[in-house]
Amino acid sequence: MTKSLKTARIAAVFLLAGAGAVEAAPALQMHRAVYDLTLGRTQPVSDITGLEGRMVVEWRGGPTCGGYTSLQRVVTHVTGADEVTVSNDVRLSYWEAADGSEFKFTRTEYTDGRLTSQEEGTAQREKNGGNVRVSRDGEEPLAMPGDVFFPVAYNLALIEKAQAGQRIFSKPLFDGTEAGENPTTAFIGKPLADQWDGDGTTVDGEGPALGQMQPWPVRVSYFDPADKEGVPSFEMGYVLFPNGIAAALTLDYLDVQLKGRLSEVTYFKPDSC
Repeated sequence: MTKSLKTARIAAVFLLAGAGAVEAAPALQMHRAVYDLTLGRTQPVSDITGLEGRMVVEWRGGPTCGGYTSLQRVVTHVTGADEVTVSNDVRLSYWEAADGSEFKFTRTEYTDGRLTSQEEGTAQREKNGGNVRVSRDGEEPLAMPGDVFFPVAYNLALIEKAQAGQRIFSKPLFDGTEAGENPTTAFIGKPLADQWDGDGTTVDGEGPALGQMQPWPVRVSYFDPADKEGVPSFEMGYVLFPNGIAAALTLDYLDVQLKGRLSEVTYFKPDSC
């Protein structure tokens, strides 16, 4: 089992420092999204022969709530070359201040029903616009550069760039799945000319019909800040709607690709805290 598959980076992505920037950014639709995960292509060096699973991502809150909360869970059943299947269950919870000043995270992982990893921490932005300080229990505080984005702010900024017609967006992102920040580069395609066919997605609650919006194809590359070769450690492709919902996922790790089909969406009322 690769380390990248166990970090659940896939859940963290679906998410402008400063209150003014966040207030001026597009509004995100608070929702719960369910993705069915399957195995795509594999590299010859991969020991994975089969995979199935499900990812659930839930976002609530908004500026009137003072911030955004997220509960996310990724369950996968991975079969190796030895025909042994391993079950992984990764659970993430976030709270991100609406003004980008603070980010709290908890991550818990189970392997075959046994607790194998658990950590929590807080990232706080200095009031003078300086560094971001990350604190985890039992570890020395870590300093990150002040231009680091947290997940919601990152997604808001990405949508804003897409709406403005910009095709490249590069910023460091911190989502709690790694020790520090990850430099990222997002490539944003032109809005899809044809309406999204829905791919069999079930939508509940009051909200805009996805098929009536023009989403953008997006591909985000994540880099290890210590890697000087400039090779991405992980890449994600997806279709991004103007309200922040993502569909048609492709998740490219070093040795394997996962695909995520958006099977269910439940809309929440705006500012449901």
